[in-house]
Amino acid sequence: MRKLDFDDDAAAIARAVAGADRMLMISSDDIGRRAGQIGAVVAGAKLAKVKYLLYTSAASPNPNPISTVVSDHFWSEHAIMAGGIPWTILRHNMYTEHVLLFLPPALQSGRLRTSLGDGARAYVTRADCARADAAALSGDWTDCRIYDIGGPEALTTDALLAIARDLTGIEAQHIRVDDAEALREFAANGLPPGFPEASVGFDICARHGYHAIVSPAVKELCGVEPETARSYLTRQVAVLRGGKATVEA
Repeated sequence: MRKLDFDDDAAAIARAVAGADRMLMISSDDIGRRAGQIGAVVAGAKLAKVKYLLYTSAASPNPNPISTVVSDHFWSEHAIMAGGIPWTILRHNMYTEHVLLFLPPALQSGRLRTSLGDGARAYVTRADCARADAAALSGDWTDCRIYDIGGPEALTTDALLAIARDLTGIEAQHIRVDDAEALREFAANGLPPGFPEASVGFDICARHGYHAIVSPAVKELCGVEPETARSYLTRQVAVLRGGKATVEA
């Protein structure tokens, strides 16, 4: 086992990755600094003569003025594409597990306040993402590619609430608010600093259609269809009703 510190210089990173042919990069949790860190990893990989890079990004990354998380992925992709090593970008859509952060409280209170509007997301499980990433890492292509790693359908918040109602018999209303109110709502729920802004930024992206991409990438990479949100939530009915989550959201 080797240790790689994202804050190391390119020479130290090169020593850590020496001998690697294909390398999968996953951002650190140092929001706001991750693009620079990925740039250093790319420089180190080039020194070590790594032949191929892969990176787990976000759906439709853009230089988002609200969400540093989204901007991090945009500039990380930029650093990889300019780095001189062939690459594959794996753009993960929102994880299905995240719906367990807001659906159970919504079912308990009978309402869900968001600024998502009619924005839809092709929710995808972490397990499907992991399988797709592993398949890409073990692939043998040498050209540059972008894969949209998402679920088999794009669901609005209203559609998710309808699935939850079907599974639990509990009705909850989607109350549409503006971004400022959504930011206050996230902050009031005790999210760590930076996370309310990140959450609202993701919701803005979804509202503009950036998360509604339905792609065959998971099946192409893994040979099987990704799990639907309904299937995942069927296994989490006890959680929807207020029980303890069996998978960390």
